[in-house]
Amino acid sequence: MSKNQDEKELLNPETEPETEETDPVQEDEAAETPKQEEKPRKDKKSDKEKDSDKEKDKEKNKEKEKKKSKRTPQEEADRALNKVKRRKKLKYGTLSIVITVIFVAIVVTVNVICNVLDKRYNWNIDLTSSGLYEMDPQTIEYLNKLNSDVNITVLANESYFLENSTLKVVGETLNRFRTESNGHISVEYVDTTKNPEAVTKYTENYSGQLAQGDVVVSSGDLVRVLSLSGDLIKSDRSQYDYSYTYTFIGEQSLLSAIAGVTDLNPVTVAVIDKVNGDMLFHINDLYNWAGLLDLLEKNNYTVEHVDIATDELPADQYDYVILMAPYSDLTEAQIQKLTDFLNHDGKYGKNLIYFASHYQRNTPNLDEFLEIWGIETERSVMVESNANTAQLIPLVMDESSVYPATGVPLVTAQEHELNENFSGKLPVAAPLCLPIRTLFEANAGRTTEVLLKTADTCLTAPLTEDGEANETPASYPAAVLATTSFTEGSETYSSQVIVFGSAFFLNVQITGNSNTYGNADYFVTMLNSLTGKENTMTIAEKNLNPTMITITEKQQKRLRNVTVFAFPLTVAIIGILVYLRRKNK
Repeated sequence: MSKNQDEKELLNPETEPETEETDPVQEDEAAETPKQEEKPRKDKKSDKEKDSDKEKDKEKNKEKEKKKSKRTPQEEADRALNKVKRRKKLKYGTLSIVITVIFVAIVVTVNVICNVLDKRYNWNIDLTSSGLYEMDPQTIEYLNKLNSDVNITVLANESYFLENSTLKVVGETLNRFRTESNGHISVEYVDTTKNPEAVTKYTENYSGQLAQGDVVVSSGDLVRVLSLSGDLIKSDRSQYDYSYTYTFIGEQSLLSAIAGVTDLNPVTVAVIDKVNGDMLFHINDLYNWAGLLDLLEKNNYTVEHVDIATDELPADQYDYVILMAPYSDLTEAQIQKLTDFLNHDGKYGKNLIYFASHYQRNTPNLDEFLEIWGIETERSVMVESNANTAQLIPLVMDESSVYPATGVPLVTAQEHELNENFSGKLPVAAPLCLPIRTLFEANAGRTTEVLLKTADTCLTAPLTEDGEANETPASYPAAVLATTSFTEGSETYSSQVIVFGSAFFLNVQITGNSNTYGNADYFVTMLNSLTGKENTMTIAEKNLNPTMITITEKQQKRLRNVTVFAFPLTVAIIGILVYLRRKNK
């Protein structure tokens, strides 16, 4: 190379190739920060990828445009319509799913809430025509005011009652008692085979035998046991076709049991029903005596059975004595027991209730005793002459016979303090009733007052062949109160005798049908007023037998046409209309 050329190259460094030599300082910096030089390379690579994606998109769009240009207008329209349908289907499909989920959630929530509230408040609706699962308003009022804790233990599984159509009313009634008591009543179901200890804890205060299905009502040390058959459900066998009629009496029995274990001062009544170990009354009065005992026990009276020949009547032990229709006359010694009891060593304050019967023999001693109190029963039977008010009542005489008593008169409660609490909603009947005569209104410190009286359309039929019939319509007393009293200072002391003209006044056929006649209600109300006991309740029994629905042949044809033709045709037409409507959308 010449000298001139070397000078030109030195003077023009731009023409020289990129310097191969690098600054050692820059090399060191590059070595120290290698990541900073890699970043821009990655960004450049990302940009290239983006550009590549754009090119691909353009190519795809060109292909779509080519395909689109090949489609006919009809194909384009169909394609657009299908696209709209898909969007609409997706939209409404999603909406329906959301609505379904929300609806199911609401139903589940409401169901859970209702179940919880139902267990606490027993929200049930009784759809039975007879109101089988409804409770009497008196019962609800009593339970709402209950202020003592009561435990009800059922010796059976809960399913034993709820899964049986006949026994279901027992379980439902127990639940209502629990909910209406404001927490004072607890109900527990116990399987005695798995938990025998549940039975043994009651043996200290209950001497009887406990059986499957029994209901134990307890409060503190007081215990009452109700049997499933007899106390809760009563069965009666027909003498004609030998079929059974089942009646629910559990509401009344449960009320009585609860009152029995919460009443710390029960009233004791002595029932004179034996003489020298034998039955005091005629066999045909047996079911009148049974009706009396049933009412006393159901209304929380403690009953003591007394033999008038062998037992005493201590006035300090009994305040009330009931003499049930003696078939034969009492002896003078036995009459003296009644007199001493009522006198109570001059203190008085005692009461005797006497039921007469048309089956009785002549009873001169007993008649003389009643005459002293100003009362006389005639040896005849009252018959109602008014066909519009005369009653026909089938009276139970024994297990196999029912006597249809005709011409039974109705009686009216007279104005008296013992009758003040009687509602009088149902009529009171006096079957086979002896007319009662009052011998005086007041005499030697004794007074007589009529409690029940017939209408002035009654006749009398004699019980003996030599008796005389009274064919002139008149009104007769059916129940009379006699009182003897004396006053000492500001206090008045008195003893009372109440006479009913017929023991059939409390026949089980009448007291058992407390929704037909008010005999049971009247007797219990009067007795409560007499004893000063808080008025208890008489709850109507409920028939458990299913009611059969009978239809005529014409109704049968109509029902068949509706179910076989009308319903299916209506469903088919609705289905076709829905299908056509959806198809045209």
